[in-house]
Amino acid sequence: MKRNSTYILFALALFVIAAVVFAGCVSSDNTKTTTTVTTTTQQQLKTLNVGYLPNNGATLIFVAKEQGYFTDQGLNVVLSSFTNSADGTNAIIAKKIDVGGFGLAPLVFISKGVNETIIGGQMGEGAAVFTTPEKASQFKDLNSFKGKTVATVRAASGDIHFRGALQNAGLDLQKDLTIQELASPAAVIEALKSGKVDAGVVWTPFTETAPNQGLVLLWYTDQYYPKHPCCRIAVLTDELKTNRDTFVSYEKALIQAYSYTKSNPDGTLNDVIKYVQINRTDLQNAINSPHFYISPDPNTKAIDKTYDLMKSIGYINTTVNINDHIDTSVYKQALDELSKANPNNTVYQQLEADYQTLNV
Repeated sequence: MKRNSTYILFALALFVIAAVVFAGCVSSDNTKTTTTVTTTTQQQLKTLNVGYLPNNGATLIFVAKEQGYFTDQGLNVVLSSFTNSADGTNAIIAKKIDVGGFGLAPLVFISKGVNETIIGGQMGEGAAVFTTPEKASQFKDLNSFKGKTVATVRAASGDIHFRGALQNAGLDLQKDLTIQELASPAAVIEALKSGKVDAGVVWTPFTETAPNQGLVLLWYTDQYYPKHPCCRIAVLTDELKTNRDTFVSYEKALIQAYSYTKSNPDGTLNDVIKYVQINRTDLQNAINSPHFYISPDPNTKAIDKTYDLMKSIGYINTTVNINDHIDTSVYKQALDELSKANPNNTVYQQLEADYQTLNV
C-alpha cells in the first residue's frame, strides 16, 4: 500500500508540473501573439505630422485625435503646437510637419510663390478688437482709430479683416494709425494691459478670456465681414501629389469629427480642453460663440474674397492666382466616400449641400 501511494503521489506531482508548464506556454504564446498584432497594426498606420494652434479653432483636429478617427482612417497623427500661423506655415515649408490649419497665412505664402495647396477648412470668424476701460469711450466707430496704436498678430484672420474694415471706413493704414505686429494674442493682451497700445486684435479663446483680465470688447471682425474664413488646411503641393490618399484620409477624419461635434457637445468640450488650457466655462463659451464657427469645407468663394481683400489693403502684392492653389477634390472625395458609407447621416448630407454653395 505504501509503495502504491508513493507512485500515486509521484504521478500527481508530474501532472501538476505538466499542467503549470502547459499553462505557462499557452499564456506566453497568447501574450506574444497579442504583442505582435498590436505592433503590426501600429506599423500599418501612416504617420502624419500635424500642426495646430492651441485654441478651439483646432477643435476638429482635437476631436479626430481623441475619438480615434485618425486611427480609423489608418493614420498615426503626431501633433505639434505653434504660437502663430506664420511659424506653423514655415514648419510645413521646411517639412517639419506635413499639414496644419494656420489661419490665412497660407494665402500670404502662396502669394509670394510658395507652392502650397489648400485642401480644406477648420473654422471661421472668431476674432475681436479690445481696449482698456479707460480708453473705451474714445472708440465710437472705426474712424476713432485715427491716431491710435493697435496691436495685432500678422497673418491672423482677425488682423486681415480688421485692416480691411479700417480701410473701408476711409482710414489710410500707413498714415492714420500705427499697427504693431506682435508674436501672439497673449502678447497683444499684455501690450493692452500695460498701456503700450490703445487697442488690440485677438482670436478665440482670448476673445472670451480678455474680459476676465479687465479688457473691454469693441467689435467682432465678423460684424464687418460676416462668415469670413480663418484657418485653412494647407499642404505642400508636391506632398499632395505624392500622398494624396493620405490627405483624403485626413479630411475624412476631420469630417467625422465635425459630425461628432454636432451631437456631442460635452464630449467635444472634454476633447478640446485637453489641448486648450483655459477654464471649462470660458472654453465652452468660445466653442458656442455666435461669432465663431467650425467647418471642414474649403470654402473657395470666401478664400477668393479674402485674397482680393488682402490685395486691396496692400497686405500682398502678387500676380499669383489663388485658385491655382486650391484643390477641393480632396475634401469632396472624402465627403463622398463617407456619405456613401453612411447614407442616413444628416450632417454629411448638409455638408454636401454646403459644398455646392461654398465652392461651385
